[in-house]
Amino acid sequence: MSTHDSLPEIDFDHLKQYIGDDIETTKEVFGLFKHQVEMWSRGLDPYADDETWQAILHSLKGSSRAVGAHNLGELCEVGEAMIGEKNNLEARTLHVHEVQFSIDRALIEIGRWEYRQTLASMRS
Repeated sequence: MSTHDSLPEIDFDHLKQYIGDDIETTKEVFGLFKHQVEMWSRGLDPYADDETWQAILHSLKGSSRAVGAHNLGELCEVGEAMIGEKNNLEARTLHVHEVQFSIDRALIEIGRWEYRQTLASMRS
């Protein structure tokens, strides 16, 4: 277990700093994030050349940090350094699984938030 496993997958306070309590904007931001992680994670291949590997992880890092997915952003930053002499297929393969697991956890947290919003709108 890593030291950041106890952190929430999505830091809603971080997100609130930029968009406040606007539910529609939050939905839009989460929609963009889901699209970004779907697009970029498909290209995350441990066999990728260093430039491609680093570019994909850099893009995922930016998307993650924008929504407050700090665990995922941190994993992406670590992965960005797995180039050159640190390009190890076994380590990269494991890292892809860790990144995907963190993506899945972030998407689950977003799904929970969306579910709560649906319930709230049905009550009003």
